[in-house]
Amino acid sequence: MSFQSGVFYTAEGYISCAYHDLDGRLQSWVKPMNGRTYLEAIRLVVTTSPLWFMSIIIGVILLILVPKMWAFSWDGLPYYCFLYLLFGTHFIFPKSLKKYHGAEHKVFSTRGRINRFRLPAIKRATIKNRGCSTGLVTVYFLSLVCLWIVLYIWLPAHTSLMISSYFSLFVVLFYHLFHRKNWMKWPERIVLYISYWLQEHVTTIEPSQKHMLCAVESYEKLGFQVFSDQLIFKRLSAKQKEVKKMPIADVTIIPIGTSTPSVSSYVAKIQLVLDEYKLEGKLTFELTPMSTLIEAELPVLFEVIQKIHELPFENGVNRVATNIRIDDRRDKQSTLDSKRRSVKDQLNKEKS
Repeated sequence: MSFQSGVFYTAEGYISCAYHDLDGRLQSWVKPMNGRTYLEAIRLVVTTSPLWFMSIIIGVILLILVPKMWAFSWDGLPYYCFLYLLFGTHFIFPKSLKKYHGAEHKVFSTRGRINRFRLPAIKRATIKNRGCSTGLVTVYFLSLVCLWIVLYIWLPAHTSLMISSYFSLFVVLFYHLFHRKNWMKWPERIVLYISYWLQEHVTTIEPSQKHMLCAVESYEKLGFQVFSDQLIFKRLSAKQKEVKKMPIADVTIIPIGTSTPSVSSYVAKIQLVLDEYKLEGKLTFELTPMSTLIEAELPVLFEVIQKIHELPFENGVNRVATNIRIDDRRDKQSTLDSKRRSVKDQLNKEKS
C-alpha cells in the first residue's frame, strides 16, 4: 500500500513502512501487525495527505451522515456512497502518492533480489502489477454499471443503483477469491486490460530515485524481519559445503557541508546497516578510528557500499565523498583475522 509520503508492505504478521518526513529524510520501521501499528499507519496516511484530498473525503462523509443525524429536508447522500468513496479515491490520487504507488509496483514486478544495488534494474521494471487493488476497483465499477443497466429495465433508477452498488461489493469479493481459477481466465483478462490502462495513465506516475529508494527500503526492512532466520540458516549451510574467498574493503564515508564537525551520528547509522548484514551472515566488519573494514563476497560488498554511501543523502546531506580500497586475493583465502595473524607471525620471526 502506498500513501502520500511512503510505502507499506505486509507479510507474516508484520507491517513495514518507509517514508520521507517533513525534512525529506528517509525514515523506516517494521512492527507487528496489531492495533497500535494500524493506528500509527493511519496517522501517517492522514497527516501526510494534502488538504484538498482529505477535504474531499471528509466532505463526502459529512454529506452522508450529517443530514441523517439532524432533521434536514434533504436526507443526504445514500449510504452506498461510502463504497464509491472507498473505491473511487483511486481516480483522484495526489501526484506524490501516484509516484510512491508506481515505485511499489516496480518492486513487485522485479524478478530477483530487491536491494539498492539493483535499483537501476528495479526502476526499469513494468509499472503494471497484476495484484494491484486497481483491479478490484475496476471490478466494482464495471459490475456497478452493468448491473445498473440491467436492473434499470425493471426497476426505478434510484432502486436499481442502490441494489447494484451493494451487490457489486459481493462481486468484488467473489472475484478476489476465484480470479486465479482457470474458468475465470476470460473475465480476468478483461479486468486486467482495464486495470493495466488505469495503472499506466491514472493511478501511478513514473517514480523518481527518491520514491524507488523508499519502496526498496520498506521491502528490505520487511524481508529482513520475516526471513532473516531462513537467510542465516541457508548461509550457514552454504559455509559447510564450501569456503568462500571474500575480498576486504577499506571504506571511508565523509559527509560534506554538515552543521557540525562531528560525523559520529552518520557513522552510527552506517554501523546499524552493517549490523543487519552481519546478522544475516553476509559480512564481517571492523570499525576503526579512521575508516571501516568490510569483508564480504564481491556482489554483497558493492551492495552494502552503495547502501551506506546513500545514508548521508537520506539524512539531509547534499554532498558525500567516499573513499574505497579493495583487497581481492584469488590465490588463497584471505580474511581480516588471517591478515593480522600473518603480520604477527612475521613480527615474531623478526624478533627471534
